Amino acid sequence: MYPELSYLDITKKLEVLRTKQRQINIEIANLEEMKSRKLSEEFINWNLYQSRKKDIYDPYPTVRF
Repeated sequence: MYPELSYLDITKKLEVLRTKQRQINIEIANLEEMKSRKLSEEFINWNLYQSRKKDIYDPYPTVRF
């Protein structure tokens, strides 16, 4: 794949690739965290919507004395 590279060239190329890999891993971790937060927020909002919907559209409201 690569022509004959010197030890120094190989070391530099590895360091560049490892740096890119670290950046990608950090970005993946950040996106996974954002995804988890969004899912949690949407689940909370969905539950709130369902509870409000039930309160508003309940055909047989509970009468308490």
